Amino acid sequence: MALIEGLILNTMPYRENDLLVKIFSKEQGIITAMARGAKKQKSQLAAVSQPFTWLVVDGAYPKNQQGLAFINSVQESRIYKNVVVDLTTAAYAALIAKDLTVAFEENVPQPEWYAKTLAAFDQLNAQKDPQVIANVVELQLLPVFGISPNWQRDPLSGAQTGDFDYSEKYNGIIEKAHFDMDDHRLHLDQKTVYYLRLFSTIDLAKMGKVNLSPVTKRGIQRVVDYLYDRQLGFQPKEKRFIQKMAAFERQLTIKPRPKENES
Repeated sequence: MALIEGLILNTMPYRENDLLVKIFSKEQGIITAMARGAKKQKSQLAAVSQPFTWLVVDGAYPKNQQGLAFINSVQESRIYKNVVVDLTTAAYAALIAKDLTVAFEENVPQPEWYAKTLAAFDQLNAQKDPQVIANVVELQLLPVFGISPNWQRDPLSGAQTGDFDYSEKYNGIIEKAHFDMDDHRLHLDQKTVYYLRLFSTIDLAKMGKVNLSPVTKRGIQRVVDYLYDRQLGFQPKEKRFIQKMAAFERQLTIKPRPKENES
C-alpha cells in the first residue's frame, strides 16, 4: 500500500461503476489507476471522478512499474475550481493534460514536470491567461518530444541581441543579417519573438501577470501550431476544439451591417 499524491488529468468510465483515472503522480510520473465503484452514488471515491483535482489517495502503484495502479480511499483533495468552471480555461487545461499524456511514458518518474504541471494549474486557477499558460507548457515540452529549437542565439553568428526571426532551416532564431538565407522564415514581428524566447525558459511558478495584445498572442500561437503540426504531426482534438471555440467567438463579435434606408 502507498500514499499517492498527484493531479487528475482525465478519467474514463470502466464497466458499470468503475473509473480509470489518469494521474500525474509526484513519485511515479503519469499512472493509470483503477477506482472501483467511483461512479456509484455517495461513493467515497467521488473526488477522483473530477479532472483537474489534486489529491492524496491511499492505494497501490503498479507492480514492477507495469499495469494499473489502484485507489482504495481519498485522504485529501483540492479541486482547481476556477479551471473547471470556466469553459475556455478548462479547454486549455484539457490541452495541457493531453500534451503531457502524449509526451511522457507511464510509470516513469518526472519530478521536474510534476512541479511544472502544478505550477501551470496554479496559474490557471489564479485566472491568468489560459492561452499564455498553455503556450508556455507547449514550448517547454518540445525538447521532451525530441524537438529543441534554439531560441537563445543565432547559430550562424552566435548573436543574442538584435532583430530575429524563426527559421526551421536553422532550427531556431536567426538575426536580421541572415534573413535572406531562408526564404521560408516565418516573418515574425519582434514582440512575438521576444515572448517566444521568454516563454521557452520562464519559471511558471514565478510568472507574474502577462498582458499580450491579440496580435502577439496570434503570432505566438502560430509558431506553436507550426512546430507541433509540421515537426510533430500532432494536433489533438482538444486543440481543434479550442480553434472552433475561438472561431465561434469571432463570429459573435462581428457586427451586422446596418440596413440601407429603403426609398
